[in-house]
Amino acid sequence: MVNVLRILAAVGLLLNAFLVIRKIGTMRAGEDGAEKWEEGKKHAVYNTLVGIAANFLDVFGIGAYATTSAAFKIGKSVRDGDIPGTMTVGDTIPMCIEAFLFAKISGVDGLTLGVLIVAAVAGAFIGASLVTKLNIQGVRLMMGIGMIILGVIMALRVFSVGPFGLTGDGLSLRGGRLVIAAVVMIILGILMNIGVGLYAPCMALCCGLGMSVTATLPVVMGASALLMAFGNGPQFIRAGKFDMVAVLTQIAGGTIGVLIAYFFVKKLDVTILTMIIAAVVLVTGIMFFRDYENGKPRRRA
Repeated sequence: MVNVLRILAAVGLLLNAFLVIRKIGTMRAGEDGAEKWEEGKKHAVYNTLVGIAANFLDVFGIGAYATTSAAFKIGKSVRDGDIPGTMTVGDTIPMCIEAFLFAKISGVDGLTLGVLIVAAVAGAFIGASLVTKLNIQGVRLMMGIGMIILGVIMALRVFSVGPFGLTGDGLSLRGGRLVIAAVVMIILGILMNIGVGLYAPCMALCCGLGMSVTATLPVVMGASALLMAFGNGPQFIRAGKFDMVAVLTQIAGGTIGVLIAYFFVKKLDVTILTMIIAAVVLVTGIMFFRDYENGKPRRRA
């Protein structure tokens, strides 16, 4: 099953590369698209650095969505309405590379791996069909909620609170535990569309149900990659709800970040860094809520 995962990661990479290139070509052909392309170029260097940092940290468990969404919002380098799609489309290819490289590190049970990944992909597909229809106010509200949830989850993980402190030594889930895990993975796949990264809650879920950390890693990385490659990524691309230049810089920078982490950095103490990013993510959530409130139509006295 791990070999199947690696093949699907490679297919997902090629599929999304093709879809992105074709869609950007179509979008740039229009006058509005040409203007957005020129606007996006102003933030190309900044967004490339965001891609490198976010995907480098993703390898060590912090999660690319936390860093990326906060950086886009604080740096004002991507329009609010385009942030969910840009994060998803831009990080798909780096995540596929990450899954391909790291999938072979444990002997996780094939059935468990397959069921949980399919569940996450299904959830992402369902969630994307809703998020792509949101206007900018809807995106701000959902991103605000997502950032608050993500910030809390990151803090709980650092302090090993509740299920985030549990771990087992199993390589598989069966019966009721597998059903519970699948249902939760569908929910996590849906939440990925509003910026709630899959990494930390999925780790807590699988370890809390008795799986070892090493067995959980292919599940986390495989689900993250494939739900983006086959679940919500193509939907965001089809809808054109992403920043064209930022997506390309995320792909390039994100790939560099993953490769640096894989080949040159074997271990990184990220506890303090995770807490800092958790605080930044919470502030980012507040910023989304503030802009949501400011964007409401004012009643006349």
